[in-house]
Parts: sequence; structure tokens; C-alpha cells
Amino acid sequence: MNFDCNKRKWVEAFTPWKRDPKEAPYSPDVVIEPTRLSGMEQDVYFYPLNRHLNIYTKRAALKVSTSVVSLESYSGGKEIFQCSGTIIESVNAYSIVLTTASLLRCSTSRNSLAENIKVIVHLFDGRSFDGQIESYDFHYNVAAIKILPDTPLPIGSLAHISDSITISPSQLQVTVEKPFQLRPHSNSFDLIPGDSVIALSRFYAKPYHIMAAPGEFSLGFSIACP
Repeated sequence: MNFDCNKRKWVEAFTPWKRDPKEAPYSPDVVIEPTRLSGMEQDVYFYPLNRHLNIYTKRAALKVSTSVVSLESYSGGKEIFQCSGTIIESVNAYSIVLTTASLLRCSTSRNSLAENIKVIVHLFDGRSFDGQIESYDFHYNVAAIKILPDTPLPIGSLAHISDSITISPSQLQVTVEKPFQLRPHSNSFDLIPGDSVIALSRFYAKPYHIMAAPGEFSLGFSIACP
């Protein structure tokens, strides 16, 4: 009788279906071998705050990360601004980056271009190029910067968002004879409150990692931009 009782306890103790409640859970999305990641995947994973993003956010950020650049501007050797931008056009001879006009704004006048300004653009692969001011508009706080890479670069896809403010190309101040225009790459896109969105930026210092922040589209929220 005692033998059967002890045998039963031994079998229950070693059953393969019993799990140790103290065993630490893990997720394949969190436990990643960095050595198995590609260069672009490391770009997303190794920025500390990106490690807590879910796999869907990481995939979306990775998909468009190559078109996101980092920019910095200087006036007379003094730093003006650091920001991110998106490559929206790229041909053999040049590429265009859409970014904020705060990159070019004079520190003493909100609606004036800084003097002796120099713009540097950092790409996803670590390369850096001098930027040329193609156009800007301080009212809408947008600017277009031209760079001259050796090869065409990946671009982000532009689309009109329904009920959004449309920027008329005729209202943009230009520094070249041919006016610059923002051209949509696809038809209008419906974005409604509650839709998931991701804000992307690229860090201003080497190795220029991508940074991602998920959120929801919302109406009635405003933020003051310098």
C-alpha cells in the first residue's frame, strides 16, 4: 500500500504536463539574439525605448525606416536645431527631404531665415550630406531640403488625408527659379480618430538609430511648435 502511494507521488512529481509556476515567462518578440538581426533590424532594436514596442509596431517602423533621416543646422558655426525628416523624392541627381522649417528659423525672429545657415543630413546607413534649401514656409512650418547622394534613396509614400489642410505650392517661398511642389504619391487616405499611428524620428548622433512611438490619431489636440 505504501509502495503504491509513493509510486503515485513519484509519477505526479515528474509528469511532463506540470509546469513550475516560478518559471519566468518570455516572448519571442522580447528575447532576440542581436547577432541574428540585420543592420536595419538592429537599427530598430538597439535603441533602448524601441525594445518595448510590440512586433507589429517594429515591423511598421522597420518598413519605412530607410526613408527617415536626421538633420541638424548651424548658423555661423552655432547649432540652430536638430530634427528628423522624410525622403519624399529621389532621382539619380538629387533627393528631397521634407522636414520642419524650425531647422531654418532665425533664433531672434520667428519668420526669418537664419544667416549663413548650413544643413547636414544623416541617412539610415550612416552617410551624411550637406543639405541645400529648396523651399520653406514658416507659417505651415515645413521645409524641403535637397541632398546630392551617389545613388537613389528609398522614399516615403505621400498621400492626401481627407479633410486635412492642403498646402498650395504657390504659397511656398522658393530659393530656385523652378517652384518646388508637394506631389501626392497616391490617392486620398482616410484617417479617423482612434486609428493607430506611429511617430518616427532618427537620432541626431551616431549611429543615428531610428526612434518609434506608437499612438492613436485624435482630433482636438494641438502642440505648439517652435
